[in-house]
Amino acid sequence: MNPDHICMGCMADKGDATYCPNCGWKEGTEPASPTYLSPRTVLAGKYLIGRVLGHGGFGITYLAWDLNLSIKLAIKEFLPGDLATRSGDGKQVSVYTGDKTSHFHYGLEKFEDEARTLARFEPHPGIVSVRDVFRENNTAYFVMYYMEGMDLKQYLKKQGGKLDYDTALKIIMPVLDGLREVHRQGLLHRDMTPDNIYITTGGHVKILDFGAARYSMGEHSKSLSVILKPGFAPEEQYRQKGRQGAWTDIYAVAGSFYRMITGEVPPEALDRLDQDDLVPPSQKGAAIGPEAEAALLKALAVRAPDRFQTIEEFQAALMSGPGFVEAVVPDGDGPAVAPPLPPQDSGMDVNLSDTQRLAATPQADLPPTGPPPVMDEPPRKSPVALIVTLSILLFVIVAGAVGTLLYMAPWDRD
Repeated sequence: MNPDHICMGCMADKGDATYCPNCGWKEGTEPASPTYLSPRTVLAGKYLIGRVLGHGGFGITYLAWDLNLSIKLAIKEFLPGDLATRSGDGKQVSVYTGDKTSHFHYGLEKFEDEARTLARFEPHPGIVSVRDVFRENNTAYFVMYYMEGMDLKQYLKKQGGKLDYDTALKIIMPVLDGLREVHRQGLLHRDMTPDNIYITTGGHVKILDFGAARYSMGEHSKSLSVILKPGFAPEEQYRQKGRQGAWTDIYAVAGSFYRMITGEVPPEALDRLDQDDLVPPSQKGAAIGPEAEAALLKALAVRAPDRFQTIEEFQAALMSGPGFVEAVVPDGDGPAVAPPLPPQDSGMDVNLSDTQRLAATPQADLPPTGPPPVMDEPPRKSPVALIVTLSILLFVIVAGAVGTLLYMAPWDRD
């Protein structure tokens, strides 16, 4: 495909048209912010940059096209707004002076470390992986496969603000499966919130960016409150010496679960230390069984020792309630676990946060919920027919015994 004919809004072949017939993007559209790279910028000699997909506090994510492989990608640029900005040439990143310089370079290294960490999960169907990382323009970039969809935060808006328990469970289980693998590798996510749970247009669920880089920067700059998300961050994340572990991610994902079924974010963890005012989901109108509610509230316990200590424990508690039937699902493409997203227009008016529309492979379906199937009982025989059959059998046995005694030799009758 001729690179000049590639639309920067959707990466389709638009030919010589000024407006893309596929998405409506106008050729020559300037970036919405001076901090964004201009469309048609080429990075690493092979990545053609398109429109901005999302902009968070620590970076910008672009739609991109691999000129060598002819595939659509997403590329994330490290550009924390508090530490750096775009220079006048529209490409180079200019770092602020003073302490901000050291914070920027520390974060840059952690950003690259995060990319390498994500690359380790390439085979996992529920984690968005990284296929390349490189430095350019005085900053760093990592490259991901592209996928259509939206984060859970936006998905909830599309679904009216909240979900029924069964749908929420089908979304959260693949997330827990992914976290289980993350923890098995000796790692933590640290930011398992709705904007890092991604639902594709086909209804598959993926885990997005790890929060390790952002959290490390917060620790380095002593500004943890800047990068933590109230309602999802447990109390140990607010403390410089707070002991973190699997229970930290469990609290965050439980907070996301609570948000899904109640439509509300849990109270901030620090506010619950003196007086815990967390309202059980059932009192918020959520149709949830007592076993599942107890499991969710335990996962949201303020003190870390009171929570589940492993993802396996949390999953087992959620699956222990009545009506949950565990199923074995073959590997490979499986049916979606969430309702498919409604069709969008060009998607260019959707303000996605940080890394959005990335890439992944479909995952196997969640074990289905609901009572096990009831098998039909075989038909029972009539009582009269049964009595007649037994009577005939008894007569044959008695007649046979009498006949045997009459014809037996005298010395055999003793």
